[in-house]
Amino acid sequence: MATGTMQRERPQQNQKTGSWATIFPNEQVTEQQSALFVKKLLAVAISNITYLRTIFPEHAFGDRCLEDLNLKILRDDSACPGACQVIQWVKGCFDALDKKYLRMIIVGIYMDASDTSTVVETYTFKFSYNCQEGISIFRNGSKIASAYTEAETRKATIKLLRTIVVLTQTLKPLPDDVMMTMKLLYYDDVTPQEYEPPGFQSTAVDDFSFNDEPMNIRVGDVSTVSG
Repeated sequence: MATGTMQRERPQQNQKTGSWATIFPNEQVTEQQSALFVKKLLAVAISNITYLRTIFPEHAFGDRCLEDLNLKILRDDSACPGACQVIQWVKGCFDALDKKYLRMIIVGIYMDASDTSTVVETYTFKFSYNCQEGISIFRNGSKIASAYTEAETRKATIKLLRTIVVLTQTLKPLPDDVMMTMKLLYYDDVTPQEYEPPGFQSTAVDDFSFNDEPMNIRVGDVSTVSG
């Protein structure tokens, strides 16, 4: 488990144009292309959740556009330490994805620095490999878009990202002093017992509890065909 804290301020959106190919591979046919797609989708999803929930200040993000969606991407050269920490976490997730160890990522947003396991909000990313390499995304527990063929991947991805944008804009604002943590869960049958990716350390607690009863909202899942 890894933790990070940051000061938040309300961002202003700036529009830029772009195409599908500027963010995602045009085809997800081979195993390598499929893995790259999942990594990019994970990075885009986490970036936009942290942006739309105002976890980080405006200068921590760069602008991208996917069709009619104005997206924000965390910048690796940001002067915001918290954003740089999350980028390192995501890179650690990539290591676990490459090894096909990673089963689930849980992003927790909490308020008490002495109790990182009690959260006000979570975002969960679930990963599958085998014949279909994919990612499923949940907020406090549910979904909205799904695709299991290459032809559906683009449509489902845009729908998933649009859902994240709309959902996070309709939620109540978070308190100003929230902090963020990330937990990784593995496929135990293939993951070495001592394995932890860069930026993470072992923890005995693999779940979060909520201050209040969580609201379960389905966000989406996208699967891509691997070779």
